[in-house]
Amino acid sequence: MDKNSPAENDQDGKELETLQEFLTFEVDKEIFGIDILYIHEILKPVPITRIPNVEGFILGVINLRGEIIPIMDLKELFGLGFCDILPSTRIIVVVNGEKRAGLLVDSVKQVIKVHKDKVSKADEDLSVNYSELIESVSQFEESLILNLNLSMLMDYAGEEA
Repeated sequence: MDKNSPAENDQDGKELETLQEFLTFEVDKEIFGIDILYIHEILKPVPITRIPNVEGFILGVINLRGEIIPIMDLKELFGLGFCDILPSTRIIVVVNGEKRAGLLVDSVKQVIKVHKDKVSKADEDLSVNYSELIESVSQFEESLILNLNLSMLMDYAGEEA
C-alpha cells in the first residue's frame, strides 16, 4: 500500500504540472504569450507622461494607483515601428518580483492552456530582430505562440525608466 501512495501522488502532481497558461496578445499581426503568473492587469490606454533621454521604445510612465510604471511599446522594441493607439490597443501590466512594467500591444487575445510538451525552448537562431526576448515557442491549435522572456523585458524597462 505504501508503494502505491507515492505513485498516486506523482500521478496527481504530474497532471497539474503538465499545463502552462499564457496570456496571448498581438503585436504587428504576430501572436505572443506571457506566462499568466506574471500578469498584474490589463488596461485600456491611459495618458502617458513622457520621459526625456530614454530609448524610443520607452513611451514614458503612468501612475497606477500611486505606483509609477514604465510603459514599453513592444512594436518599437521589436523594430517594427510604433504601435498605433486604436480601440483594441491595450497596456498589459506585468510583474516580476518587485518590478512592474506596462507593455503596449495591438490587442489582447485570450488566456490559453498549453501542455508543457507543446512548449519548446526558443532556438537561438530565430530569424527575428527580437529573438533574444523570446524564451519559448508554444503550439496551440494551428498556431505558434512566441512566449516572451519577462526577465529580459523587465531589464529593458529598468535600464531606461
